[in-house]
Amino acid sequence: MEKAGTRYIRGQLSLTVAGGGTGKSAYTLSRILRAESAIPTIYFSADSSADIQLSRAISILTGVEMTESMSAVRRNDIGTYAELLDEHPIRFDYAASPTIDDIEDTVSAWYELYGEDAHMVVLDNITNIRGGTQANDEDPFGGLESLMDWANDMARQTGAHVAGLHHTTGPHNDGQSPIPMSGVKGQITRVPALVLTLHKPEEDVLAVSTVKNRAGKSDASGQTFVSLGFDGNTMQITDDKFSTITY
Repeated sequence: MEKAGTRYIRGQLSLTVAGGGTGKSAYTLSRILRAESAIPTIYFSADSSADIQLSRAISILTGVEMTESMSAVRRNDIGTYAELLDEHPIRFDYAASPTIDDIEDTVSAWYELYGEDAHMVVLDNITNIRGGTQANDEDPFGGLESLMDWANDMARQTGAHVAGLHHTTGPHNDGQSPIPMSGVKGQITRVPALVLTLHKPEEDVLAVSTVKNRAGKSDASGQTFVSLGFDGNTMQITDDKFSTITY
C-alpha cells in the first residue's frame, strides 16, 4: 500500500468498504498491528466480539491458525501471547450499538488517561453507530452522511486518523470483482479523504482498490488495485502476491 501511495494520515477520515466476510476488519487490524511503529488506537468493534478480535490479533502477530488462537482465548489461556499483545497500545470497545456520545466519551477518556489523543480511531462498522440520525424517506442515508461529517470533525479536532468500515451496494456483496466508488452503500464518499474498496479475486488474494485519495493516486472505477496475499486460516496479509493491476 505504501508503494501504491495509499497511507493512513492523521487528522483525516478514511472509509474501507467491502462485502460481508471479505476481510475489511482483518485488513484494518493487520495494518495497525503490523505497522513499523506502534499506533495508539481506539478500536470500536461493534461488528465483531471480543473473542473474535483477540483471536485475530494473536494470529496476525504470530501466524498461528485461528483455530488455535480461538481455543486459547476460549480457555482463557493467552499467557504465551500476552507479552506480544502488550506491545501494541490498542484498546477495544465492544458495544454493539455505540452512540456518538459513547464514542466521544471514550475518546476523551483516552486523553485523560494518557495525556494525548489516540493516533487512530476505528469505527467498525459505521452502520452500527447510533446518533447521526437525519435520515428520512427522501434520503435514507442522510444519517450516514451526517455521521461522516461528525467523524471527519473528530479527526480534525483530535489529530487522529479516523477509519470507518462500511458495506457495499447489493451487486458487489459477493466480493469477487473490483468495487468502484459508486459501489459504496449510500454513496457517502463526499467527506472522507481516502476511500478503499476490497475484493477477493482468488481465495488467497485480497485486492485493495484506492477509489479516492486526496493525498495521492486513485482510480474511482476500482479497476486499479494492489493484490496482497491473504491466508484466512492464520489472518496473514502479506506482500507475496504483490502486484498493482490496471485493467
